[in-house]
Amino acid sequence: MARRRKSLAPKGRDDDVRYIAGFALGSILTAIIILVGAIAPPATIGPSEGELAPDFSTDAYSGASWENFRLSDSFDYEWEAGEDGEWILIQFIDTDCPYCWSEGEKMSSLHAQWSNNVEFITVAVELSGLSGHNSDRQEIEAFRDKTNYGTDDNDGDGCNSGRDNCINRPGTEHNWHYAEATSGIMSDWEISGTPFLAILEPNGYVAWNQYENSGESIEDAMERLVGGSQ
Repeated sequence: MARRRKSLAPKGRDDDVRYIAGFALGSILTAIIILVGAIAPPATIGPSEGELAPDFSTDAYSGASWENFRLSDSFDYEWEAGEDGEWILIQFIDTDCPYCWSEGEKMSSLHAQWSNNVEFITVAVELSGLSGHNSDRQEIEAFRDKTNYGTDDNDGDGCNSGRDNCINRPGTEHNWHYAEATSGIMSDWEISGTPFLAILEPNGYVAWNQYENSGESIEDAMERLVGGSQ
């Protein structure tokens, strides 16, 4: 009796099966990764601690000229706690606010101590409904640079509600960006008065909000969060 021969699979079929299975598995894993990313909760945006700082794009004065400035350009989204990185100190002022006038010296001192580890940003707002609060770009420039603008005759011409010539602002020249606020920026940051300070982590998340830490000074907060001054 003749023997039956076993049927043999065509050459290469096993390789094709393994390739197809591997491709399918890879597709499934990719789909899972995309799904996880899609359902991950988005970052909460706001000025409170633990939230991602509200982004803004506006004109800012660098000391030489006005140019477009976007806050999020300073964020390092890959930064993780414990790593080196550049923190951000953001200050909101009104150049006619007497408290902001006095805080000029403190900001100079902070910059001298922490400028190697921290980016400083000042946002100039104009508080509405207050007599003598009429900041224009020329006044913002003079406040930042400590240059001649106005008089010391309390005649409404100059900084500090028109009480002082901007050249006499306490502190040194502020060698960092002064951004021009809009009503949208003030609303997003919930600015109800000035001055206001916040410290952002290098990735843009709010680490310290002045309104939430009435018992801690900005100097102590910088020391605690950023580390020893230079």
